[in-house]
Amino acid sequence: MSIKRQELFCHNCNNYVQFDLDLSLEGNHILSCPVCQHEHCRVVKDGKVTDIRWDNRNGQTYWISTESITYTSNSTFNTYTNNSTTPADSELFLYESWMNTTTTSN
Repeated sequence: MSIKRQELFCHNCNNYVQFDLDLSLEGNHILSCPVCQHEHCRVVKDGKVTDIRWDNRNGQTYWISTESITYTSNSTFNTYTNNSTTPADSELFLYESWMNTTTTSN
């Protein structure tokens, strides 16, 4: 198991949703927003959240456990980065993959 805390922005209800994700489970993952029940779909490959957004319920699909889901009206990203000693690029990519943002460098 490789469980990491994640956050995404639900554009349907304008809340930030935090949850635990097991990155050792390859394939499609679905998170249901605890506020509005909007479904957010992502793909995990090689232990990383990709930028792929899918909407096909065929194949290996994992529903993210509601036990670890919380939500806030503001992002926890500032708290995350302020309490971390320079987050690794891979952690930042993982965080931003769920937030629908990307960072590139040369």
